[in-house]
Amino acid sequence: MGIRSFFSLIPHTWPHPLTAPSCLVTSKTMRVHSFLNLLVLAPIAVAHLFSHGSVHGLHGAIAPSIKISVGSEQGALGCDDQWIEKIARQGVAPYAGAGYKVFRNVRDYGAKGDGITDDTAAINRAISDGGRCGPGCSGTTKTPALVYFPHGTYRVTAPIVDFYYTQLIGNPACKPIIKASSNFVGAWMIDGDQYGADGLAWGATNVFWRQIANFILDITDVSADTKLAVIHWPTSQATSLSNIYFKMSDAPNTKHQGLFMEEGSGGYLGDLVFDGGAQALAIGNQQFTMRNLAIQNAQTAIQQAWSWGWTYQGINIKNCTVGFDFTSVGTVLQVGSVVILDSEISDTPVGIAYGSTTASDSETTPDVANNFIFENVALNNVPVAIKAYSKTVLPGTASRTVITAWGKGHSYNATSGPFDISGPIVPNSRPPNLVVNGKYYTRSKPQHTDVPLSQFVSLRHAGAKGDGVTDDTAAINSALASAAKASQIVHIDYGIYVVTSTIKIPPGSRIIGEAFPVILSSGPFFADSSSPRPVVQMGNPGEAGKIEWSDTVVSTRGAQAGAILIEYNLASAPTDPSGMWDVHVRVGGFAGSNLQYPDCPATPSTPLDGAGSIPSKCIAGFMSMHITKSSSGLYAENCWIWVADHDVEDGARNGQVTVYVGRGLLVESTAGSIWLVGTGAEHHQLYQYQFVGTRDVVMGQIQSETAYYQPNPDATIPFAAVATYSDPVLSKGESGWGLRVVGSHEILVYGAGLYSFFNNYDTTCSAIGQGAVCQTRIVDIQHSGVSIYNLNTVGTNKMVTVDGKDVAYYADNVDGFVQTVALFRSGVESVPAAVSI
Repeated sequence: MGIRSFFSLIPHTWPHPLTAPSCLVTSKTMRVHSFLNLLVLAPIAVAHLFSHGSVHGLHGAIAPSIKISVGSEQGALGCDDQWIEKIARQGVAPYAGAGYKVFRNVRDYGAKGDGITDDTAAINRAISDGGRCGPGCSGTTKTPALVYFPHGTYRVTAPIVDFYYTQLIGNPACKPIIKASSNFVGAWMIDGDQYGADGLAWGATNVFWRQIANFILDITDVSADTKLAVIHWPTSQATSLSNIYFKMSDAPNTKHQGLFMEEGSGGYLGDLVFDGGAQALAIGNQQFTMRNLAIQNAQTAIQQAWSWGWTYQGINIKNCTVGFDFTSVGTVLQVGSVVILDSEISDTPVGIAYGSTTASDSETTPDVANNFIFENVALNNVPVAIKAYSKTVLPGTASRTVITAWGKGHSYNATSGPFDISGPIVPNSRPPNLVVNGKYYTRSKPQHTDVPLSQFVSLRHAGAKGDGVTDDTAAINSALASAAKASQIVHIDYGIYVVTSTIKIPPGSRIIGEAFPVILSSGPFFADSSSPRPVVQMGNPGEAGKIEWSDTVVSTRGAQAGAILIEYNLASAPTDPSGMWDVHVRVGGFAGSNLQYPDCPATPSTPLDGAGSIPSKCIAGFMSMHITKSSSGLYAENCWIWVADHDVEDGARNGQVTVYVGRGLLVESTAGSIWLVGTGAEHHQLYQYQFVGTRDVVMGQIQSETAYYQPNPDATIPFAAVATYSDPVLSKGESGWGLRVVGSHEILVYGAGLYSFFNNYDTTCSAIGQGAVCQTRIVDIQHSGVSIYNLNTVGTNKMVTVDGKDVAYYADNVDGFVQTVALFRSGVESVPAAVSI
């Protein structure tokens, strides 16, 4: 989640768009980055569009033709025949009170969608109805909502105010239009985190479990010289924007923006089209993954004011003045590191700009800022490929060319470094089974627009209760088995589904959740750490086939020391892998978990130096997710594996909790073919990410946080190392690994943020100038072939350890608050790079 931050400036008072104060930590509850001022950004340019009508099987490529879909995409089924329109809504929120509605259709609250009526108040009523968590509420999981918009045109005159734990969802086959009227008053059409007297309604690093999907968002009726953004989205993990078309004015003097994001700890968004605007995206965040964006006719396509790490994959920009603008004003550079891959820029004078707009490279700090890796970036009619200050770093061309691989920053190999790089580099050698037509395979979340209602099965209709009390194990397993046999799709109505033994997802299953329903393990079956068992198991070991699963949370209740929350066993073909989208692990810190502040409060003043000193009721999981040896072929996108560090239900106090889960994500697939897009793993004891005996894995941006309680207790307790699971053997006083790779090959990381903010709940150790002493080591590589682009660490003295030898040190790589290595490779064979310019 990141340390919480607050923004003290009201948007209209922000100074020059690229001015930002230096990074600092002011207290253990204050976020590290409170900056930005992008609403008044000066114009500069970008854009291009893709065809994304079907959200199934994009295979890594953006369609070369421009297609803006503003009408029906339903194919065989009409707009009103879509399952999302017809399915019975039976979601139950057990802790919200009697009569609470999880699903709400904006038409039921008075919205007309006729393009004439002012629907602002009706939409906001639909969002807020039922005593939900709006501005002034610190957060809760008790009142989830899916707010649905049928097809139509919804005219608004003031901001739509989004609430906590809310999904704003349109008809995916016939996307509804939300259109700002010419008399619109406000800074943004959809406000994802409203400003108040004390700053943002929710700390931007604490905004979780929310989505906006399937819309056409149009502000062209508003005068071009009015400062207005389509979406305001300072946000964190387990959030997404998808399948949205942003339409702004493309007038030369336009002040419109598409997406405005000033801070947060993200995050993922993808499958978006931007047309027009001064900046299609005006953004800053700790880390983010953005996939499959098409931008055209903007002044600046993407203006990024700050970041620690960022991964752009499949970005298509056309007819803009500047494609990517990473520049800062003054001598302090605010963009830490960026990876761009499998992207294209066309008909744009400047492809990529970085550095300062007012100072030369020799005058800027920090020396290690602006770390870049660009791999497989095509240029069409881009006169200046890369520009810094007033200097052309890499010339472009009037014809088509490709930047095969180019880097800037510090590089390391398995034994030495840092080496300065600024120019062509050797590209990663991409395993053939991870790519399609030279680009990494990707796949968007299925929305089933061509599947009739008769092919859906409701979990509650099949007998499960989801009331947080009833044992739903048998009903769920029966529904999953029969649905897979009949090729039906299981719709998990919102609920808290208590399970007391393993839920088995057979091959062939297709599952979609409503508003993030929770599968909650409970009882003695999962309580024995010497006999760990999966809560949700996808296939049996050795079984072949594939599944598709989206929009669900898996959790535990109370003492569950033997729970493996998700286990993936299926052998899926690399050409047609299994898929998980927005499937999250959440352990502790929420209503119904019995792992809240009153149960498991943080106790930094109490020494915990032995397993017997740990309260057993707070040992809540053996492992969060296991991709087993016999499995292969899994595409996981925007999946967050979180062991709670605070109680979401605890109001303004946000009380810190100490909840123990032994292991994060373990990947042991011997055949590999694993794609991890925009994933995070946080607060586990032994490690966050571990890869053992596997191969052909591509990931980015990955993000981790060391458990806030460590080293009190340290990473040797409460779980002892188990050789069967290749656990690291750690010494007294040590903290868990952020990333560990053992005996594995072709492990390709396109951006990593591995953070250690705390030492026993105290952030002094990660503050600038304190020596990065929260923990000693965070990346462990043993006998493996690994390539990491843009490794960012926090609070860690020794950044990379290879075969027991420390290779990269924080003091050589200070990049403001983080430490950054642009390129690390170990045991990777490759050929010389070539830049075809």
